[in-house]
Amino acid sequence: MKLKNKRVLVYGLGQSGRAAIKLLKQLDANVSFFDDNVKFFDYIGFERQPKQKWDLVVISPGIKCRSNQLLQWLEEQHVPVISEIDLAYLCCRGKIIAITGTNGKTTVSMLAHRILKMAGKETFLCGNVGLPFSAICQKTTKNSITVCEVSNFQLETSRYFRPNVAAILNVKPDHLDRHGSFAEYLRVKCKITQNMHRSDTLVLNLDDDVTKKLDIHKRTKYFSKTSLKHGTSVWRNQIYYGRKKMISVGDIPLRGEKNLENVLAAVAVTAPFGVEAENAYAAIKNFVLAGHRMEKVGTLFGVTFIDDSKATNVASTVACLQAFAGEDIWLLMGGQGKEIDFDDLFKIGFDIKRVICFGQEAEKISKSAQKFAYNTAVFAKMQEAVEFCMKNAQEDDFVILSPACASFDEFDGYAARGEAFKKIVLGQVE
Repeated sequence: MKLKNKRVLVYGLGQSGRAAIKLLKQLDANVSFFDDNVKFFDYIGFERQPKQKWDLVVISPGIKCRSNQLLQWLEEQHVPVISEIDLAYLCCRGKIIAITGTNGKTTVSMLAHRILKMAGKETFLCGNVGLPFSAICQKTTKNSITVCEVSNFQLETSRYFRPNVAAILNVKPDHLDRHGSFAEYLRVKCKITQNMHRSDTLVLNLDDDVTKKLDIHKRTKYFSKTSLKHGTSVWRNQIYYGRKKMISVGDIPLRGEKNLENVLAAVAVTAPFGVEAENAYAAIKNFVLAGHRMEKVGTLFGVTFIDDSKATNVASTVACLQAFAGEDIWLLMGGQGKEIDFDDLFKIGFDIKRVICFGQEAEKISKSAQKFAYNTAVFAKMQEAVEFCMKNAQEDDFVILSPACASFDEFDGYAARGEAFKKIVLGQVE
């Protein structure tokens, strides 16, 4: 796409939007920008006869699309709208591995990037993890492999993005407040394949109830925690890519079945690029999860505190509870809701000593938990909830922050929530 002297509007001034502006300027486009925090009327005139017309609009992933008046108006004006990852893709050289799914995207992307580096490949990590795709696309070469974590927000307005290898790790109810229904959320996730060629590869999780049923691409390979004749799977406590032994399950330092799936997915997307078993072993053996993912914060009077603030949906909290099965758990849940049913968590029947609820969704979570005979306590703020646990949990108990909610009722993001949790706990540990 030639953009020299083209009039391009960047909609959304988050990290991705700012990277897109910088890239467009390098491409000699005439760039305008707008953010919902600034009144659209004041800047560019929201009327049928616009003060300015654009050749292209690049939209940041944080922009909500449903019932968006600006996007509706742009459609009426027949202005093409693309996502930030579209813009970056059109400037990218080399191969692309794209990872999406409800949970595990960051872990799989980081693992895949690390495996490729251990194999001596020229590789970049970007997207929903680290730098935006637009910030690195011009650094790519014909020999490079870009690992791109792709969220549903990025896929929602995508038109051109085409990975050579794509993975859909799992699909569970999430972001229903944005998409309106699970069916629409699933449709957006599946857009990752919309431009893939027959020679490109889609990797799916055979252990996930939704992804195992998808029939959206001709060349599909699977990964599973059980043995498969083809694909990536576990047999006799070893991970195999086809018939090629890659790594022992016992050498994986990450806790829980979900992280075993993450390792399988990382092997599945990287093995086609000539990765050897020793590369996978070296990358995985000492791998450390990104922050706020089942992260041990400390121990206070024999009580262990775990920060799983990244668990912003029910499926992620379920995975955390499965990883800590057998422990005496005080579960901290709450935050901003996503129109998700919490019954799906409590009906499983986890051994939880008490569910401590906080924030906007506290009452809804408490009522759901009580239906399944769990003891609960409700607090307006997270700090009150954490302090209650610190006063009442007993030796050998685990206090786990795994909220199953977004954080924006009280914090700027899940990381800010996790850091606040750590600060409360570590203030006492010290």
